[in-house]
Amino acid sequence: MISLNQFCKDHSLPKTSVYRWLTEQGHPTNNGIESELQDLILEQFCKPEPAPEPAPEVTQDEPVSPTAITVTTGNHCQALTVPAFDGFTVDLAQFRESETLVIDDPLSVAAQFIATAGAIKQALNGDIKAREQRLHETKQAKDAIATAAQQLELEQRLYKLQTSQLDHAQTLESQTLAASLAALQSLGKPAPAGEQ
Repeated sequence: MISLNQFCKDHSLPKTSVYRWLTEQGHPTNNGIESELQDLILEQFCKPEPAPEPAPEVTQDEPVSPTAITVTTGNHCQALTVPAFDGFTVDLAQFRESETLVIDDPLSVAAQFIATAGAIKQALNGDIKAREQRLHETKQAKDAIATAAQQLELEQRLYKLQTSQLDHAQTLESQTLAASLAALQSLGKPAPAGEQ
């Protein structure tokens, strides 16, 4: 027993055609192919080619070709004169119907453009860097001024508080001194006008 797949591979047979033929003949292939069935398949799909028919024999009644024949072509050709093409000039303008605008040495022009564009790009980048530096310095100055202004505001508040306290203390001390002087002065009599 051999599987249909293996049998077809071994004998280079088309599996689909063999399976279809076996199905039409009523031979199942689920359990493999027996040797008798294998012979039937080979007989069906491997028929020998018919042998070629032998060449007809020549009878004496037919004319026989001579063994040596000489054939001449005769002088039926006339040679034509071929023009010489050495130094031949062809103007391609005769094949064109349009004109075109061109730039001489476009690669040089492209190199100049690229160099100029590079210089402009460098200038743009330089300006951006300068502006960024100016912005950075301005921000630093603003931050420094903001810090100094905040400190100045604190100093002003402290000054206001301190001067208020000092002025109050000064007023109290002055009032006390004035009261002491007035008390002392009340002990005597004022000098008459014009006397010292």
